[in-house]
Amino acid sequence: MVPATSRRVQRAAQRAGYVPNPLVRSVMAAVRRSSQKSFQGALLALNYTAAEKPEQSRYHCEVFAGAQRRAVELGFSMELCWVGPRQLSLPRLNTIVRARNVQGLMVIPFAETLDFRALKWSSLAAVVMDYCLSAPTLHSVVPDHHVAIGRALERLEQRGYTRPGLAVAETQDRRVLHKWSAGFASHFQKVRRPVPVPPMQASAITREEFLRWFRAHRPDVLLGHRQEEMVGWLAEEGLAVPRDVGFVQLNWTERFMPCAGLNHQPELLGAAAVESVVAQLQRNEQGVPENPKTIALVSRWVDGPTVRPATGG
Repeated sequence: MVPATSRRVQRAAQRAGYVPNPLVRSVMAAVRRSSQKSFQGALLALNYTAAEKPEQSRYHCEVFAGAQRRAVELGFSMELCWVGPRQLSLPRLNTIVRARNVQGLMVIPFAETLDFRALKWSSLAAVVMDYCLSAPTLHSVVPDHHVAIGRALERLEQRGYTRPGLAVAETQDRRVLHKWSAGFASHFQKVRRPVPVPPMQASAITREEFLRWFRAHRPDVLLGHRQEEMVGWLAEEGLAVPRDVGFVQLNWTERFMPCAGLNHQPELLGAAAVESVVAQLQRNEQGVPENPKTIALVSRWVDGPTVRPATGG
């Protein structure tokens, strides 16, 4: 196309409100670079840390592995990028996204709840995992915490446990929109009996807070995240797991030793997040969505030696 004709086409497209598809733009750039025919574009996975030397948790490693594998299957590259006070700033990340022609972002679920409005989302397809962003509100991929804990309680009741106790720090519960405590409470509403043990309400779970709550209520099975510490604190009280009290790890991927727990299937979550980003690109959708959608995956129960064995069928 001659330059004059090209300019007339571009002006007509602008008047018609046409928005270029970044996926097509990326493919054409790859063709011009004589890249492999299957190349579709570049994606980034964002993680946050305040530490000087970032470290991925086991859960995050599996999320990223699943995301990267699915990205490659769909013809995309996927890299991990750290942001934070000692890592990349969001303004610096904006420059990198533009320079590398990144089409989509996946925000890995970090512990803090942060504001990422400084990132220029208008040209990006994006998804956030869990509820780790206070702003903006993006499409999300999450484990279904509410359903997962209800099903775990049903299994525990089948094994004869009658006094389950939820030991989750208030900050952790708040970060998942209180779905742990809400799912715990709604289970007992469903079975029409009062909550036998009030959930632990501490802002952070310390040895002193945990033992004070445990001595006051004597749960016969615990549901929590900090397996190594809680089992150790119980041992100081002369209690053994599972002989005297059971234990269920609410994020089985982060277990310290073999145990029963909830497997949130992090690799599947990562893959689903990539599929969401790619679907947005195929629909030519970028920026903060007007109507954010959430994909919730049901977690799987994993049996283990920290609870009584199942009996009968």
